[in-house]
Amino acid sequence: MEIQCECGKFRAELTQFPENTPGRLICYCSDCQAFLNYLKRSDLLDQNGGSEIIPAYPADLKIKTGQEQISCVRLSPTGMFRYFAKCCHTPIANTDPVRPWLGIHRRMYTVKDPNILDHSLGPIKSRIMGKDGKGDLPAGTPKKMDFKAVRTVLPFILKGLLKRKAKPSAFYEDGQSIVIPVILSSEQRLKI
Repeated sequence: MEIQCECGKFRAELTQFPENTPGRLICYCSDCQAFLNYLKRSDLLDQNGGSEIIPAYPADLKIKTGQEQISCVRLSPTGMFRYFAKCCHTPIANTDPVRPWLGIHRRMYTVKDPNILDHSLGPIKSRIMGKDGKGDLPAGTPKKMDFKAVRTVLPFILKGLLKRKAKPSAFYEDGQSIVIPVILSSEQRLKI
């Protein structure tokens, strides 16, 4: 499966899609919202402030073109590495150098075909962090994480640990990000 940023300058291939994903997840956390606001891409949040994330393993993503378009931000000194395409401010993925987790933003999958996730993965499997959501959230959205979310993601993480799917990662070299991340101060974070 090929994914790309909106303008197409950054393209990557997922070698094990859709087998190596637990499916579609929505996160309403303040960090995901702040990331898209930082990119000036609040248009990619749903009506409740949610970001749709489709997890993959870092080892399953290969960059085809546009590595020079990759930028990274961390919302705090200990925050996740949030990668995006600087050419068109498309969010790419959230990850870190040690976990077998690459939370790829929905937009990367849907540039060419807006319905591809409906056809390949079906409906949303889990929603988390409703405490930060806006308006009337879908029924059953938990305040933080619930058993359904854990049941969806934990087997994926465990399988990734057992199969050592955290490496190699297209975003890290020798445990270091391939681009120097911008690390926001608490004052900068408050402004977005």
